[in-house]
Amino acid sequence: MDFLTHLLFGALIYLISFKDMDTVYFFYVIFFSILPDLDVFLSPLKNFLKSTYLEHRSASHSFIIGIIISAVIGEFFAIFRQELFLKAWIIGSIFYGIHVSLDLLTTTKIPCFYPISKKEYCFYVEKAGSMFTLILSFVSIIGSMIFFSFSNDIFFFLFLINFLTIFFISYYVFRILIRILINFRLKENQKYFPGILPCFYYLLEKKFEKNKIFLKLEKRSIFQTYRILYANNLILTERELKLFKKAIKSCNESYYFTKWTILPIFKRMDNIFSVKLFFIEPMIHSKAVFIQFDFDLMTEKIIDMEQKFGHIN
Repeated sequence: MDFLTHLLFGALIYLISFKDMDTVYFFYVIFFSILPDLDVFLSPLKNFLKSTYLEHRSASHSFIIGIIISAVIGEFFAIFRQELFLKAWIIGSIFYGIHVSLDLLTTTKIPCFYPISKKEYCFYVEKAGSMFTLILSFVSIIGSMIFFSFSNDIFFFLFLINFLTIFFISYYVFRILIRILINFRLKENQKYFPGILPCFYYLLEKKFEKNKIFLKLEKRSIFQTYRILYANNLILTERELKLFKKAIKSCNESYYFTKWTILPIFKRMDNIFSVKLFFIEPMIHSKAVFIQFDFDLMTEKIIDMEQKFGHIN
């Protein structure tokens, strides 16, 4: 989920949950609401320490790690403020946990129970880094700041806070319900992906039978309209199938690419066999990030490899 939505959600939950507004605790809550995403500053250490758990949206996005970090920071905060450690610890853990919970709704898996379990989860309710919620959050934050700066009407301000809280909660409840309802109707080998807007979604259907591959990607809406973005039914030779598996293996060496769903597209040209691996989760309209491997059919070696963002075709 985007940075601004985490910030806004933390602020709203604090404002409607605590009757006495404490400016220091307000910024304490905001800090914990965005703290897991500050792991981007740890990324340079991942190569030095040889650990993928220093990647963005990795170990930092864990309820367990959140409880530990909240205890450490809460201790210093309690000493500084001369308050109960337990209060600072609980509040920090709650808002850290809210961040992790919101990210669980997105399309990028996180190890939310690390280090007890390294298994990663996500619920495919919202696109990770959704432009739609980013714009909504930006407008909400700027609008609230402008109103708060120029008006002393506390009652209308509280009304605005409650309205925004109900609106965002209703938005995510709606997306969760859509996800659940569509999941009940999914056929075998179909997978659901949320669209940018809550009324749109994508369905990917993949069937693999030895060297036979059937692929279909559709854009649908809750109004029963749909559009086929890509469809293909092909048979690979044994050598092409071998090269396809080689491309998958090479792709899985990246921590992030193992989190995402692949739509493979193949092209044959003379002695070159190209494998395009499109990643559906970060797809926008009919464009997505992809890695293309160009193989020499005679030597079975990679002669070129590139990563781009382009149309699925």
